[in-house]
Amino acid sequence: MTLPPLHGVKVLDLTRILAGPYATQILGDLGADIWKIEQPGKGDDTRAWGPVERKGVAAYFLSVNRNKRSVVVDLKHDDGKALIRRLAKEADVVLENFPPGKLDALGLGFDVLRAENPRLVMTSITAFGQEGPLSREPGYDLVVQGYGGVMGVTGPVEGPPYRVGVPIVDLTTGLNAALATLAALRAAERDGLGQHVDVSLFATHLGWLANVAGNALISGEPTPRLGNAHPNVAPYEPFEAADGWLLLAVGNDGMWERMLALDEFAPLRGVERWGTNNGRVLDRQALADALAPVLITRTRDAWIARLQTIRVPAGPILRPDEALAHPQTAALGMLVTMQHPVAGAFQGVASPYRMDRTPVARYDAAPELGAHTDSVLSEVLGLGDGELAALREGGAIG
Repeated sequence: MTLPPLHGVKVLDLTRILAGPYATQILGDLGADIWKIEQPGKGDDTRAWGPVERKGVAAYFLSVNRNKRSVVVDLKHDDGKALIRRLAKEADVVLENFPPGKLDALGLGFDVLRAENPRLVMTSITAFGQEGPLSREPGYDLVVQGYGGVMGVTGPVEGPPYRVGVPIVDLTTGLNAALATLAALRAAERDGLGQHVDVSLFATHLGWLANVAGNALISGEPTPRLGNAHPNVAPYEPFEAADGWLLLAVGNDGMWERMLALDEFAPLRGVERWGTNNGRVLDRQALADALAPVLITRTRDAWIARLQTIRVPAGPILRPDEALAHPQTAALGMLVTMQHPVAGAFQGVASPYRMDRTPVARYDAAPELGAHTDSVLSEVLGLGDGELAALREGGAIG
């Protein structure tokens, strides 16, 4: 059997909530051994984030903590700190999302941990980074969406701004953290030296502003809110069909010409300013007004089928439950069934990474709190039953 790509990589996971656990779940899916450190009594905050639960187990926690081993250690206890330092000595990666300076204050900062493990990669996830006027501020996805600009361009042209409907900053920060960690691991293999990797929600958000940032920086103008329209492409937005909403994405002039060749769009032919994408963008509202009475004459699915025949991108707007039930989801094998000792069998979304030689093949459900405390500490640190019992009695482990 072919080993997974990260087989043998050991990750000391000091993260909780979303961005950090999402990063370590990615690494776990790829075969790394994840030692998830949780606080005594309650564990990761998201263990209590309902109300959607299966037999008392939160769906939120299950969604981002598979392929990990749960180890309960009290980071405020001297013996608990000593255990973390010993685990870090054996690890390839430490991944944490404490506020800047918190681990240093606990005696568990990067300088301390790398002293006995020069190859150690330590990845820190923060809200706003290690420096700057906001560096000490707490940050959740919602707050950073506000600071980073996406809420300034999301929502109707008039009215309140909208947050993106999924915690997009947390998730992309977790993705960046996993990517940067893998790059640092590669450098450690090459050079024999680890490093500290700093990934923040704010910097991640600015990074994926992409063309929106480019428009703002080059134009020097305030970024307008366009509702569902695109700042650089038209038509590229939802339109009402006879029975619901249709998404139309005309990405280039060739698509536009193919669409105009359909009999239904004959009234739009001959408008010179619409012949180029820039002209259509500058005349976006008039263009939308002209398309609306045409597109409402057929059902959504009829339009999708019609436009697919001429290779013009179009599609529906599905709810998440509809997307998960779509035949394309099944075709890609994007739902997997996992077995939890309390929750029982449940479905989750599979890894999106498809590799033909070393596929993601292991899907162990998120662990019960402390389920692997003894096994990890005995296996990695060689602790015997008596030592474990003494540590538990003293309150260092749970």
